[in-house]
Amino acid sequence: MPFKLSPLSVALFSCLVATSITSHANNEKNTLLSPVIVSADLREENEQNLPASIEVISQGELQDQGALSFDDILLKTANVNVSGQSSRARHIQIRGIGQRDEYTGAPNSSVGFVIDDMDFSGIAMAANLFDVKQVEVLKGPQNIRFGQSAIAGLINIQSNEPTPEREGMVEASIGQDNLRELGFMSSGTFNDQKNSPQYRIALFKHNSDGFRHNATLDRNDTNARDEQMFRAKLRFFPSQDAQIDVTLLHSDLNNGYDAWARDNTFTTYSNQPGKDTQLSNGVSIKATSTANPNYQFSAKTSFVNSDMLYSYDEDWTSASNGTYLNKKHRRTLSQELRWVSTPQSRIADTTDWLFGLYASKLDERNQTEYWGNSDSDFTLIKTAAFTQFDYHLSPKSTVTIGARAEKNDSDFSNSANEYYTPEETLWGANISYRYIYSPTYTAFAGITRGYKAGGFNAGQPSGTAEQYLTYNDETLINYEIGLKTHFPALGLKANITAFYMDRSDPQFDGYTYDPSSFTSWVYYTENFDTAQNYGVEADFNWQVNHQFTAYGSIGLLQTSISGTPLNSAFTVDGREQAHAPTYQINLGTTYRANNGFYAQADITALDRFYFDNVHNAQSNSYHIINARLGYEGKDYEIYVWGKNLTDEAYATRGYHFDFNAPWTNPTTYVRLGDPRQFGLTTRVYF
Repeated sequence: MPFKLSPLSVALFSCLVATSITSHANNEKNTLLSPVIVSADLREENEQNLPASIEVISQGELQDQGALSFDDILLKTANVNVSGQSSRARHIQIRGIGQRDEYTGAPNSSVGFVIDDMDFSGIAMAANLFDVKQVEVLKGPQNIRFGQSAIAGLINIQSNEPTPEREGMVEASIGQDNLRELGFMSSGTFNDQKNSPQYRIALFKHNSDGFRHNATLDRNDTNARDEQMFRAKLRFFPSQDAQIDVTLLHSDLNNGYDAWARDNTFTTYSNQPGKDTQLSNGVSIKATSTANPNYQFSAKTSFVNSDMLYSYDEDWTSASNGTYLNKKHRRTLSQELRWVSTPQSRIADTTDWLFGLYASKLDERNQTEYWGNSDSDFTLIKTAAFTQFDYHLSPKSTVTIGARAEKNDSDFSNSANEYYTPEETLWGANISYRYIYSPTYTAFAGITRGYKAGGFNAGQPSGTAEQYLTYNDETLINYEIGLKTHFPALGLKANITAFYMDRSDPQFDGYTYDPSSFTSWVYYTENFDTAQNYGVEADFNWQVNHQFTAYGSIGLLQTSISGTPLNSAFTVDGREQAHAPTYQINLGTTYRANNGFYAQADITALDRFYFDNVHNAQSNSYHIINARLGYEGKDYEIYVWGKNLTDEAYATRGYHFDFNAPWTNPTTYVRLGDPRQFGLTTRVYF
């Protein structure tokens, strides 16, 4: 689709660029940009040298944009989209690949999601960004790094580490929609002795009303958010060559869910407003040893226990008392062992090596109430081995080869006497070439084979044809070529990557009307023949001088599908894929005066996109403008801010169906994103 922006967007874009260029012309000396170490890679690596498409959002950038939830930065990341099917971001797409809802049964994520080494794939609502060090978004298949749950990409959130010096911070916000936020952080050592254990704790509380007015109940809080987070990190030094890091996480989201209206407005009419809750408690333990001079050994253990409730008024009105309700309990236990070579143990003095073992167990129980009750139990055991070799052809050029073999054993049963016990052994591999022309330029090219396990569609009506009941595993070949640049004298970093993803037996979720079903609607996952996703991702961060910083990213994406859907009344052969906008742009700037004055503004623009693969309903293209003004003192900061300043109406999720029999006059229904909001934030350091 053609790229279009409104006159206001073009004007803001021009002002940002002109301001940056003018400011640079008047200043000769610029601040250097610090190197960024990516922890999601198998071997911790400088972002500049990593042969992959990745965006890293640092703590400073998160604070500059007032980002305290992953929702705040998601759409600002090139070729990353979200399905607004929940109160917080849960169903994420990268490069057009990912789930849009969870009506199709057992979890089968396409986007890996990790918080401090804890696996939250498919349940990313726990992603609070208060006191977070950085967010790493790796795009394209990351199966070598993370296994079958990351065929589209991997999002890794790393919170701040404990510090040897004592420090603390309090943050508070108030705003429209009855917004109230309070955060507290403290870090330091337990005593003044050498190698004393270190700690860091962070607490955060969020309350808001949810931007909806329920006309039936005359309430403004049926879509409210009531969220709290507690994080504790402990670091121990049992010896001079060993370190143990322990992270404890408690996340409690007790949110309402009343976001849909038949007239597609912010006024709802339900008489049974829903809930969207997630209570997660997790722990991760990472032990690292460098005692052996030939390798570094690390062991990562994590456990996450989550209880979730998702419900909504089935007809979005007061005409009936029917409710869709799902209670979910998930436990995930994982263990990884990794051996990484040292310079002394290189093979033939040219090749670094890495070897790892992985095992995990996921247990999930679902209780669903919707025109009857159903229970299900699902267990998934994964075991894997992975390896990577980095062959240094010269001091400037490196060839990296990696592979992973993974076995998936599943066991599913439900109250309808359905049983599925699929077993699959899957594999992925990659080869990449990196050439460091100079400290300024790094080029790379790579090919990766990604994979995603097959599965089953439980809960189908009696007599459902076999092709609706199961679906095959998907494989994906990803081709990438990119250039990373770093100009210290200019304070500029810029990256660009071109990619082509060829998908075989691609998995897509769909739904169809079936009068023999209790609910009349049947949801399933199916395989098409092939699909292609290709495009370009680019981003830059320019510290123009001590006062100005400009930043931005652009994602260009083309997608297509080949094959006939099971819902034969509709065809998508040759059409674009759902939730895959052809362009996604973010552009912003920050200004810090010597006297403490602060200003920031950014614009995010998305092209229209299809909501699903079983109809042609689309969103509208849109853009969102945010801004902040404030004062930054030595030990305190205060800001006034506005989100969605033009009060843009935009859709984050949509359906196309008819509420009434004989279901022959479908209408498009959309879930709207948040409207304009103003607020005030203060931050005090001690």
